[in-house]
Amino acid sequence: MRKVIVLFVASFLLMNFTYAQKFKVIEGDLKSLKGIEELNVVFEYPDDIKIGKMNQQDYIDKKVKEKEKKEEGSGEIWKEQYFADREEHYEPMFMELFDKYTGDLTVYQDDSDLAYTMIVETIFIEPGFNVGISSKKASVNYEIRFIKTGDENNILCTINMSKAPGTAHYDSGLRIGESFAKGAKELGKYLMKKAF
Repeated sequence: MRKVIVLFVASFLLMNFTYAQKFKVIEGDLKSLKGIEELNVVFEYPDDIKIGKMNQQDYIDKKVKEKEKKEEGSGEIWKEQYFADREEHYEPMFMELFDKYTGDLTVYQDDSDLAYTMIVETIFIEPGFNVGISSKKASVNYEIRFIKTGDENNILCTINMSKAPGTAHYDSGLRIGESFAKGAKELGKYLMKKAF
């Protein structure tokens, strides 16, 4: 019995460690962000983003084919929703939690009139799944760049954030969206502690 309890606790800790978000400053200095009171937030999704073990185009082609096999026309509907999820779920969920966890910092999306911009580039998505009897949580990796607005070469700081955990929700948009929400929450807390 004691071995079972030890194994359970060890697997629980391992599971939580596996999904722990990690931050790494790869360029510049967090101190350069000190004093910023307003921040423009821009989201980027490069064409070469990895989705699970595939590149984005292969992933889309595979999913469209699977959907079309089940019901004609459903593949294109899925594809449209795949891209729509960014504005419907990912970005609003990120903005809401980031704003909540950044204290007096005021954040706006796509406001190029502000002096500083945070570019949230999604570089990897584990979409996860939920088929009732089996499920896997989503997770997302980001590269976060802080720049002087309008000058992408003037980088104040770049942070890699990995393994922002999502949920195992049935809806993939909400499943991945939760990764954006949790990533934003932890990023906000991290920046408040280390930078702002």
